[in-house]
Amino acid sequence: MEIVVNEWLLEYLRPDAQESDRIKVSLFINAFVCRGDKIIIKRNSPFTKKFYGFWKQFESDTSTKKRFTFLNNIFRNLDKTIIIYDHELKVLPENIAAKTPSDDKYLIELWYSNQERIVLTTDIKLKDKLKDIPGLKICLLPDFLKEYLA
Repeated sequence: MEIVVNEWLLEYLRPDAQESDRIKVSLFINAFVCRGDKIIIKRNSPFTKKFYGFWKQFESDTSTKKRFTFLNNIFRNLDKTIIIYDHELKVLPENIAAKTPSDDKYLIELWYSNQERIVLTTDIKLKDKLKDIPGLKICLLPDFLKEYLA
């Protein structure tokens, strides 16, 4: 399975994240590492900018730095992560682009470029806005984890 993740993955690793969110991200990462799935990331996206921003912001916090270092190792593992460049993305059709919030456009472009992918998010509004797009698989994290961890 190819999984497009948004910034929740990073936010839940922050030292000030709620304990319940840190547990969710740990459960996801532990299961992900044991499976043959891949994370899909767009190069130079809000996700990657936030990742490197947090990497620098939390470099003096040893436990947080370890979590981001572990995640960085996953991102560098070609068996676990696919990095997509702008030129590899398909242009969204107007009907999809018009419904997609601008800050989430990169996620939907990643899905549209390979419609077998799943967009994994915590953004209920995004899922609701795009619920009528045929073939789009947007899963909310709690629902996804119920099946992923079973």
